[in-house]
Amino acid sequence: ANMPKSTDAIIYQVNIRAFSSEGTLKGVEKRLDSIKKLGANVVYLMPIYPVGQVKKSGKLGSPYSVKDYKAVNTDFGTLEDLRSLVNESHKRNMAVILDWVANHSSWDNKWITEHSDWYQKDASGNIIIPPGTNYNDVAQLNFNSVPMKTAMIDAMSYWVYNANIDGFRCDYADFVPTAFWTQAI
Repeated sequence: ANMPKSTDAIIYQVNIRAFSSEGTLKGVEKRLDSIKKLGANVVYLMPIYPVGQVKKSGKLGSPYSVKDYKAVNTDFGTLEDLRSLVNESHKRNMAVILDWVANHSSWDNKWITEHSDWYQKDASGNIIIPPGTNYNDVAQLNFNSVPMKTAMIDAMSYWVYNANIDGFRCDYADFVPTAFWTQAI
């Protein structure tokens, strides 16, 4: 029970790649005492997942272009490194939350080929980017798909049960149906 009430949360956001000279979860762990000294009681990790490639360009997308919802980006370390960071944060009475990207995935996420019906499509049947954006590095998920919502909730649960995280900061949350968040909670 390391998660403070929302009114008591003092959140420190960490961009793992830029936060330490190592650019890793271990680098973050080494600086937990510095974060604690600032008065923070929640460590918020920006996306920890493998980053996907932009369709056709081969370039990496943004950190919000999730290639695998149940994996740690190997540039940052391993699941064990994340567990260690969470455990050390908990020893300091700090919670750890992950940045959760529910609205869209990368174009090379396995869901694209295995479950194309989990994505929104245009009139020609092509998977689309998030409507009203220029986010070309990501594909829009379809929240009318019950199996997709089940898989998304399963992936969220994975981090709670396998890394002992304390919660999520939900990216682009206003563009994901409230009914999904209610179900996920």
